[in-house]
Amino acid sequence: MLLELELLIWFFIVGLIHPAALSQDRGATCCKAFIYKSDEFTITNTIKICNNIDQIPIGYKAEIDLPVCDDTLCANVSIIFYWDLAGNYKEFDTIPGKPLTKFDHKKFQPSDYLKLDQILKDRNSMLRILEKKDLVDKTVKVKSTMVDAVTGATPQTIKNAVVEGAVYSSYTLWHFVNGPIKDSIAAFTLSIYSEPVARQMLTSDNYETQFFALKKWTNTDYELHSDLLFQIILKSVPLIRAYGISKSPLPFSTNEKNRKFIALFPILDAYSKSIFLNRITAERNLAIVYLPLMVPLLMDFDKKQLEQVKVAFQKFQIPGFCKNLCKKI
Repeated sequence: MLLELELLIWFFIVGLIHPAALSQDRGATCCKAFIYKSDEFTITNTIKICNNIDQIPIGYKAEIDLPVCDDTLCANVSIIFYWDLAGNYKEFDTIPGKPLTKFDHKKFQPSDYLKLDQILKDRNSMLRILEKKDLVDKTVKVKSTMVDAVTGATPQTIKNAVVEGAVYSSYTLWHFVNGPIKDSIAAFTLSIYSEPVARQMLTSDNYETQFFALKKWTNTDYELHSDLLFQIILKSVPLIRAYGISKSPLPFSTNEKNRKFIALFPILDAYSKSIFLNRITAERNLAIVYLPLMVPLLMDFDKKQLEQVKVAFQKFQIPGFCKNLCKKI
C-alpha cells in the first residue's frame, strides 16, 4: 500500500513539471528556429520554435546534452528545456532513460526535480553572481562511494540555491537557461513578430513577457486593443498595470472605452491608483472627461485621493462638478 501511495505521489509531481501536461502545449508542433552556439558551454544546440494547433508561435524548446563539471563525479545532463516567446525559462522535461543524477550518480528524487524547476525560475538567484570555484568548500572533503575521488562540500551559504548533491548541475543549468540564450530567443521572436505573437505574449502569466509586448505597442494598438489592455491591467502585477495606464492614449475614442477605463480604478493596487489619478488630473482635457465618471467611486476614496480630485476640479474649473464632489470633502 505504501509503495502504491509513493507511486501516486511521483506521478502527480511529474505531472506538475512535465510541459506536455500543460493544456497550452497540447497539439503543439516544433521546428528548427536557429542554431545557438555558446563558447561558455562549448556546445551547439538547435533551438526549436513551437506552434499551437492554430500555427501561432507559443514558445521554444531545445534538447541539450550539457557537461556540468570537470571531473568524473557528475554525468552530463541530458534534458529538454522550454522558454516562452520572450526567452524566459518556463519548464524542463527529462528524456526517457536519462534521469538527472546527483553526486555519486544518485538519481534525482521527485522533490529534487521540483526544487530544480524553482531554482531555474528564480531570475534573482544568488547563482547569477557566483563562479564555479565558489560552489564547493575545499576545506571540507567529501569522498565518493562510487569512484575513487574526493570533492569539496557545498557551502552552507548556497545550499538553498541549489539541489543538494547537484550543485554543479544547478549552477550550470541556471546559467544556460537564463544567460545569453534568452536574448537570442527574444531576437528571433522579433524577426517573426506579428499581432498573433503579440497577443500570445500579452496573455502570458509572466509579467516580463507582457512588458516585452507592451513596449512594442503603438498608440494605435492601445486604442484598437483596449479590451485586451484592460484585461492586462485587471490581472497583472503593479509594474505592468502602471505601465499600461501611463501609456494609454487618453482619452479613448469612445465613452464606452473611457467608462471601462475608469471601472478599473477600484481593483487597482495603491501604486497603480496613484499613477491613474496623476494621469487623469494632469491636463484639463483629461480631467473634464474622467473626473465626472469618477463621482460614483468617490465614497471609497481616501482623504489624499479626494484632495487630489478637488484640486483638479478647482484648477480646471470643471462645470457642475463641485456639487457632487464638495459634499464628500
